[in-house]
Amino acid sequence: MIDRIQSRGESEEGRAPRVLDLGAGNGWLSYRLATRGHESVAVDLLTNKADGLGAQLHYPTAFTSVQAEFDHLPFDSDQFGLVIFNASFHYATNYELTLSEALRVLELGGQVAIMGSPVYRSGSSGKEMVREREVAFRGEYGFASNSLPNENFLTYDRLRDLGHRLSLNWQFIRPFYGLRWALRPWRARLLGRREPASFLLIVGTARE
Repeated sequence: MIDRIQSRGESEEGRAPRVLDLGAGNGWLSYRLATRGHESVAVDLLTNKADGLGAQLHYPTAFTSVQAEFDHLPFDSDQFGLVIFNASFHYATNYELTLSEALRVLELGGQVAIMGSPVYRSGSSGKEMVREREVAFRGEYGFASNSLPNENFLTYDRLRDLGHRLSLNWQFIRPFYGLRWALRPWRARLLGRREPASFLLIVGTARE
């Protein structure tokens, strides 16, 4: 997956663009991008040294870390050639607002990438996934996990609508995770279960 992001992030001049890693967690992706010549900026709310931005001290290659919210990025406009939602976009409370803020800091000709967020063909499957998760969480911890009204999942219809509203063309790249993973939808149909989520690399380019 990182190779696909790297190749997409190269400019026509071969220059490694500045990358914004949203939902960076412990900064692993920003570190890997930095080792490949990118100026990488990791953004997250967590700053601890275990699974937050503070883990940066364990990496031999430096990158910038910033504590911030997706909808209020502390950067001037037109700063980044690539903005990556790193398994984090589905935690947004308003997809259009969050994407608009990402596009604000994106330079002309740049791209926005969504990776690691669950995608469904049917919205009902996504809603069922959320219900299953909440039941499991409440059973283990005794209280609900949905204190914030996150959107939680994507559908192709939702993405098409966002593309129309924000003038984005989407490309869907489906990584191969192995035959067993590829057969999951067929197995779910045979067993009468809900549609399993797909995890794609979704790349958005602004229409000219």
